[in-house]
Amino acid sequence: MSGTVSHEAMLQAGVASKNITPDGPVEMSGYGAREGLSSGVHDSLSASAVVFDDGAVTVGLLSVDVLNVSRELTHQVRQSLADDGIVLDGLFIAATHTHAGPYLPARALDVSPPLQAETDVSDTVASIERGLVAALTAAYERREAATVRIGHDSETTVPENRRKTGGVSGNVRVPWGTVDPEVTALLIETASGERAVVYNFACHPVCTTAGETELSADWPGYARRRIRAQYGDVPVLFLNGAAGDINPSGMDSDRTGDAVYEYMAEIGTSVGDAVCRALEAATNSTAVTMRRPPIQIDQADVSLPVKETPPESVIRDRIADLESQLERLEANGDQVGHTKLAHNHQYAEELLAIARWDVTHLPTHIPYIELGEVGLLGMPGEVFVRHGLELKARTRVSTLVPAGYVNGYIGYVPPLSALEQIGYEVRTAKIAPEAVVRFREATLDLIT
Repeated sequence: MSGTVSHEAMLQAGVASKNITPDGPVEMSGYGAREGLSSGVHDSLSASAVVFDDGAVTVGLLSVDVLNVSRELTHQVRQSLADDGIVLDGLFIAATHTHAGPYLPARALDVSPPLQAETDVSDTVASIERGLVAALTAAYERREAATVRIGHDSETTVPENRRKTGGVSGNVRVPWGTVDPEVTALLIETASGERAVVYNFACHPVCTTAGETELSADWPGYARRRIRAQYGDVPVLFLNGAAGDINPSGMDSDRTGDAVYEYMAEIGTSVGDAVCRALEAATNSTAVTMRRPPIQIDQADVSLPVKETPPESVIRDRIADLESQLERLEANGDQVGHTKLAHNHQYAEELLAIARWDVTHLPTHIPYIELGEVGLLGMPGEVFVRHGLELKARTRVSTLVPAGYVNGYIGYVPPLSALEQIGYEVRTAKIAPEAVVRFREATLDLIT
């Protein structure tokens, strides 16, 4: 399905993109095993923005080449804009979730011992915040009459469920491994000829490994190159989907050097090709009419309970026992057994950190924006693909964009069925099973 959104009700849009690549070495985010600061820049990091305005409601979309954003950063961006006289009724700050970007703190991230920053990152946060404000401000100031075209295609060779064959260690394998191959793309064109592309696809940007210390947008950076090769130097906003359990096919943690970036280019170009096909279909499609008013907004604010843990003393005893076993395995030269048990040790350390956490509930903001028959749902975490597919199947609009990593980070959000399969995402999730139910109900209420 694809179409052009025509505007009986006037819609304005402004577009912009800013380079947010740090100037020097910074803490990186994405892999607990990565050591040290960034050693350079493989490809630049961007903050790309679109601001929509129908005369009554103004909303901003922002895609950022970082692992995550936080509630605090989102609030600060809003406040900085307001200080400059820019008030947005709705705001999406969507992290692409690259695992080769600068470290930005978030409560549900910082509680994980392997992922905590080892140095002061306040200067990095301030620099990124200035870049986000600059991108949104530039887009806001360029608002003019605009049209939006919608296109759909698919990329079936890239996404792979982590629980299928390869993927993250420690996961129970599920042979049927669900994926979502759909690529949804929006082409925004203003009266003066400026354009921007917004696309949605569910897949982790994890082509790099813990061994790479150069900053990179990962495969979304190569997808951006492919799109710009056809549409010019336009802002490209990647809204990652329900990608909590989705990796790029062929991911290999033993891949090193140039092979990492060759693989990254292959994945990104494949996704970029699919986006271009979707945009071409949109350009050649028949028009559909945008209703009045063209922009509608809604939101859900829910308090999600943190999962319960055993007493600290029980967890500490478990950690001590695991450490003794690991010492014996290492002394016996059993590398395979040592590697397997090391995962349990990591999970126990994570559980101890949660037991000591001074947080019992995670306040969670879920924004929803409708542009005519396009719904944009912002989810502040790593939502499993099955939930994204359910949302698409049950939505009241013709096109739903379920976007993850938006306006905050609450960690993994597995469906209840996945809780029985254990695995990495379930064991490192911060929220309780009842929180999963609450999150699902809140998102469905917004889109149905």
